[in-house]
This record gives sequence, C-alpha cells and structure tokens, in this order.
Amino acid sequence: MTNKRRAIAVGIAAASAAAIAAWAWHRYGPATYVRERTMFGRARIYEVADDAGCPVRLLEVGGIVQSGTYTDDRYTELVFEYLKAYDAMFDRGIPIRRVCVLGCGGYDYPEHLIAHHDPVVVDAVEIDPAITSIARRYFFLDRVIEEYETEASGRLNLICSDALAHLESIECSYDAIVNDAFDVGTPPAHLTTERFARAVSDRLNPGGLYLTNIVSAVEGPHTAFIREQVAMLERLFANVEVLPCSSDALTAPDNVIVIAQKAVAGAGSSPEE
Repeated sequence: MTNKRRAIAVGIAAASAAAIAAWAWHRYGPATYVRERTMFGRARIYEVADDAGCPVRLLEVGGIVQSGTYTDDRYTELVFEYLKAYDAMFDRGIPIRRVCVLGCGGYDYPEHLIAHHDPVVVDAVEIDPAITSIARRYFFLDRVIEEYETEASGRLNLICSDALAHLESIECSYDAIVNDAFDVGTPPAHLTTERFARAVSDRLNPGGLYLTNIVSAVEGPHTAFIREQVAMLERLFANVEVLPCSSDALTAPDNVIVIAQKAVAGAGSSPEE
C-alpha cells in the first residue's frame, strides 16, 4: 500500500455503522482500487488512522465502508463498536462452541473469534468470493489461518454461499448465529423474512442465540422496521433482547443488536412450533 494515512475526524472506535456509511461519501485521501470486481460494486481500500493515531485499513464496497482492521499488531482487535457487541453471546450463560457468521466482509468478526475465543469453531459464510479474496490479501485472513493453524484444527471454515441457502442445506447445528450481511448498506430482503428466521431457529441448538445488526432508531417514528423484526422473532424464539450500541440519541438511526434465544430443551416449546 502506498496511500498516506489520514486521520478520521470521528473516532472509529466509537463510530456506528450509520456514521461509517456516511464516511463513505467523503474521501479520506488517495484510495487503492481493488482489481477484484465484487457483486456489490467497486471495492476500494483506504489507509487512515483513528483518533489515537492507530493505523486502520478500511474496505469500501459500493460506496459503503463495511470493514476495518488495524494494520499493526492489533490486527485481530475489532475496530467498530457494533462488532464488539456480538460478544454478548459469551455473557448469556450457555456454552459457545460453534458459531456461524453470515456476511463476512473483511472477516473482522470471524478473525476476532478465532484469535480471542479459542476453541470456538467458526463457519464463515460469505456469498461473494471476490470479498473473501480481498480479505485474504488486505485484511489478514490468510495470516489468521496460518498463525492459528485453522486448516489443521478445523476451527475456521470458509463457506461461499448465500446465508439462507447455507442454513437450509446443512444438517449441523450452532450455539450462535451472527447475521452481519448487508447489501450496499441495507440487509438483503430475503434475510428479513420469517422463512429466514425459521431457518436460523432450526439450525440453533436448544438455548442457542441469534444475533443480528439492525441500523435503526429505537424510539420515535422511525422504528417500523425494527419493531416488525422484533415482533417476528418473538413469535419464533423464547426471548428477544434489543441492545442499542449507543444511548446518545435513541431517536436517530444507529446500530442496534437484536439477540433472540431459542428455548432451552425441557423448558417448553418455542412459540409457533
């Protein structure tokens, strides 16, 4: 990379996906245009720095910044706060042994799981092989595979597939399923349906967790989509939590992590079995 790093005025570590998306319409300085053509538009790489001066590499696809990685020895640390919120799965009192991540981008969260949550096994599902190629070249995916010997251990499985197709075609089950799939800044429509939610539930072990990121306000008039999603999940899961990633302005669009838990075996059937 020959780009000169430019500091981002808004601290990356505290930024929301909505803010990240807004950044994509500005220029950080010279960008590296990635040769691979993705399914979602032209990919560009930016070399920037956070407020503390730490070097950060950003991946922009189709005008939206979707991934970030530190480029120093913190390369397995998460840059964005909303991704850190997915670690709430480890605070719910159930063993997390196998996780499925739907929509990987720069593979920020799968790499974090491998580096910081041994011996968790991760199935990383990404529909676009060009995105995976970019992650291998620019976002340390190959380094994680080599350093943590995931090919020998089987801890990281790279799966090129649509998220729904993957869930409906497999027989294995997961302790947690993380949905971070976005199509140019919005969730793919077929991953917001009851069919998809049922496929998630079918692939979770009893007591298993489904975690999804929704960019929405949690109060006020602009909450129709998240209210619809929560209502649907409440019909299929035993418990549903809404965790805003910021409490500064609950009436403004921001990252919201929704966590749905499948009923524990012997605790009664899930709604609408």
